[in-house]
Amino acid sequence: THLPWRKYEVLDKNQKKLLTTVWLSEILLQQTQADRVIGYLGKIQAKFPTIESLAETTYDIFFPYYQWLGYYSRARNLLKTAKIVSEEYEWVFPNNESLLRKLPWVWPYTARAILSFGYKELTLAWDTNIEKVFSRYFHGAKNIKLSISEKIEIEESLIYYCKIHGNEQARHINNALMDYARL
Repeated sequence: THLPWRKYEVLDKNQKKLLTTVWLSEILLQQTQADRVIGYLGKIQAKFPTIESLAETTYDIFFPYYQWLGYYSRARNLLKTAKIVSEEYEWVFPNNESLLRKLPWVWPYTARAILSFGYKELTLAWDTNIEKVFSRYFHGAKNIKLSISEKIEIEESLIYYCKIHGNEQARHINNALMDYARL
């Protein structure tokens, strides 16, 4: 794959780097196209290769690597999150959805993406596009909201499949659904 945050064969060797890359890419991907994020992610990680280096920098030093990406409060919150992770979680993102959601700019989708891609948790990183895929399946139309029971059925199917084929399949399923939804 051409998306650097999906290079699991390399990233899985260093859990902290994997989690930082997943988190950073998910934050940068909010409201920004993937092709644009690739260049920024590369520049940021070249200068700030660890969560520690992000936590220890200032906005003025960080800003040139982020400039023109937009949503400048996102950049400030990114640094704030790095500091929180360093101070409260000893440089490693928590493996808990409710704790992740307390971090700045980590919303339900982002928390579940960190759990799925970073920790191989059996969870779907629900976003609007993935819901549209399943809405087409269940209802034949992309704009009909899924019921709670439909979402539970989908999650249970994911868990069942991954228990047979391995937890890492959850991240592959999430990626495949995102790719399919994007098309």
